[in-house]
Amino acid sequence: MGHFMGGGLFGGLLNIFLLFLFITIIYKIFFANKSSTPKDRDTEDSLRILDARLARGEISEEEYQRLRKILARG
Repeated sequence: MGHFMGGGLFGGLLNIFLLFLFITIIYKIFFANKSSTPKDRDTEDSLRILDARLARGEISEEEYQRLRKILARG
């Protein structure tokens, strides 16, 4: 009796594992990936696309500079 409610060595290890799992999930939900915001990644991707368009000749140097200033402002 009590094998799944904290009884014995297995029950104690199971409880510790479940507590660790719960804390990990809460941490990932609230604190993970806060250092790099989606806006930063979008700007980097946009600059790469802009560079590629200039390299392919799709836009002029003036258009490139104008768009780059707009992206820099955010």
